[in-house]
Amino acid sequence: MTSSTRLMLSALLFALPVTASAQSALDDQQCARRIANALSLSWRNAYTGLQGARVQSSVRPWLKSTAAIETFANYINMRFNTGPAANLGDVTPYYATKYILRNELPWRELFTGRYRIDLTNGQVKADPAAPALGYFSSFGWQNRYRGNEGAGYLLTASYRTLQNTVGLKLVPAPNNASGDATATGRERGECRGCHYDSPYALDKIARLLPRRKTDNPPSFEVVAPSPQVLFNGIEVNTHEELIATLVSSQAFSFWSCRLAFEFVYGRRESACEAHVFDACVSAFERSGSMEDALTSLLEDPDYCRAQP
Repeated sequence: MTSSTRLMLSALLFALPVTASAQSALDDQQCARRIANALSLSWRNAYTGLQGARVQSSVRPWLKSTAAIETFANYINMRFNTGPAANLGDVTPYYATKYILRNELPWRELFTGRYRIDLTNGQVKADPAAPALGYFSSFGWQNRYRGNEGAGYLLTASYRTLQNTVGLKLVPAPNNASGDATATGRERGECRGCHYDSPYALDKIARLLPRRKTDNPPSFEVVAPSPQVLFNGIEVNTHEELIATLVSSQAFSFWSCRLAFEFVYGRRESACEAHVFDACVSAFERSGSMEDALTSLLEDPDYCRAQP
């Protein structure tokens, strides 16, 4: 990875809590139940179908099952959206995730793939003419996170773009003294850190995204290239270049494995599980596959201990 694609996002340097201790191994039936439950499979059918094979050797075919893909797609949709959906267009990450997993595509293509999502039926189809923006190019996603910025900049979508790709989490500051949410207000000291000065400045990123043109009916327009200096010195020129830069970062690999870990364990990793987490990151970076990241975690002997 070249220095131009390394993002030094300090907000992503999470401290790992110290928990857990050595646990005794589960027997085969208990191990099968734990894995099957994580993937929403019938554990009895899964266990019976092993026919003497080692339980964890069956992880990969189980991950390809319809039930496992459906469960993981719902999980990603829950993590990538802010609340319940009002319509099909609100759950584009769900349909895109199923498309990526069913076709065994690199995980980065969730965000950079050239495909279109039909908002009448949720069907996803490859389209070489589509922008390399994955579900970010979907009208449904842009409409959900269009926000209400006065000049039409998609500030909410800017934040969700960072959160979904690299796990950025920001804590909103209290309203500034004047309650001014305009560009001028966002330049006040209470706000400008996140909006203009940080490596992931939301207003700068919004200049690379489409702009809200009308609200009723909602419509968007692609803006002319507006180079922005982000991520501690990287010049980013277009929306596609922004997403490509994000998914080429170490933060993307870290966040992808955090999503995988929380899916299979139901919690964040602990400091004593660093070797498990590092193995996930290595597997993910070798292939770019979320299936490989999940397999790394589910096949690790630590997963079939008495306490997950």
